[in-house]
Amino acid sequence: MKKLIALIVFSFLFTIASPASAREGSIDLTSSSVSCKGISLFQSGSYRIFGRCDGLVYPHETTYNKYVLWGKTIARGELIRIGAVEAGYFSGNIASPFGDMVITAETDNLVRKPSDKVVVSGKLTVFDFDKSKVTISTTTTTTPAASTAPTGMTVQDTTSKVTAATSTAGSVIGRILTSLLVIILVIVGIAIGASLIFRNRGSVSH
Repeated sequence: MKKLIALIVFSFLFTIASPASAREGSIDLTSSSVSCKGISLFQSGSYRIFGRCDGLVYPHETTYNKYVLWGKTIARGELIRIGAVEAGYFSGNIASPFGDMVITAETDNLVRKPSDKVVVSGKLTVFDFDKSKVTISTTTTTTPAASTAPTGMTVQDTTSKVTAATSTAGSVIGRILTSLLVIILVIVGIAIGASLIFRNRGSVSH
């Protein structure tokens, strides 16, 4: 009998604890123009929802000037009203475990069924308390490059020196060639003069 009672109590506690641990998490509802962030915590037998939105336009339409947050239950898939969204902030309670969430434009904050004017939708991302998952962060260390300071060394301009040496050698060679040409011309002149003298002497002797 005691074992049966203990089993019933354990099952009851497990039933209560399971939804709390399974449906606590962060809320993210996003569209092209609206973004809502929030959190879900299990407190006093229900889920406490609160958060804020950015991008909601007041009013949405002429008569639809209110916004209401809804949660879709996991068991039946029905939308349950959580609370009104006022000035971008929302808060409320829902007893049943839920997953998907929507915000609709309404004519009244206290409606029990959502209209077809869905403004933004999203879901609950459950917290992960698994301690076996260890995240190791890697840090990349960047070693700064060593700066190169001037050492005061003077680099000689070898190009200009080579050019100067080349021009000097060219001028020397030019002078040598000119001198040789003059010498050749002198020798040729002497040879021509000598041949003329010998011819004149030969003609006189005859």
